[in-house]
Amino acid sequence: MTGISVILISHDMPHVFEVCDRVHIHRLGRRAALVKSGETTMAEAVALMTGALPSRE
Repeated sequence: MTGISVILISHDMPHVFEVCDRVHIHRLGRRAALVKSGETTMAEAVALMTGALPSRE
């Protein structure tokens, strides 16, 4: 199926990576990164959310 968008707001990373193709990662109300779920790990996503890795934006 193409052309469908769904917004899922969650911190349940296993679920997010299960259902999403792309993940907008936010930290302190600002987007820290936009990643493809198949090209990053949950650990990297969490590190971007917590500030352990610098923002990609």
